[in-house]
Amino acid sequence: MGRKVLEVETKVQKLRALRLEDEAARKAAGTWGEMMVGEIIHESTKSVFVQVWKGLSRPDPFGERRTRYVGVSAVEWLAMTNWVKLRRAVGFTQSVIARDVSAEEAKKIVAVRIEAHVSGGYVVMNPAVSAS
Repeated sequence: MGRKVLEVETKVQKLRALRLEDEAARKAAGTWGEMMVGEIIHESTKSVFVQVWKGLSRPDPFGERRTRYVGVSAVEWLAMTNWVKLRRAVGFTQSVIARDVSAEEAKKIVAVRIEAHVSGGYVVMNPAVSAS
């Protein structure tokens, strides 16, 4: 093996060790899980929908698959798809906020993001916020 190959293998091993350390620390703290948090923003109407889902496949209200994903409540899915339909899927941006978090940690992150958006003048389209 060449020197370059050994350097790459060493780098990969170091990165793997760091990842495993981080996972162990997060599991010990109770923040590790299989939930993801993201948001969809429609800038021209200053509206946002904060998403939570289970697994790596992000629920995509813009795609052809319009069925609900695991970890997404029926109420949330319906609200999100209706919100997207009203805006004809133009001008949206999507981002992932947190990955591999516990359900409890996801709830905390959602609350913080919603509060930040409300204080920033955005209309939060999540049903729980819309109802209050």
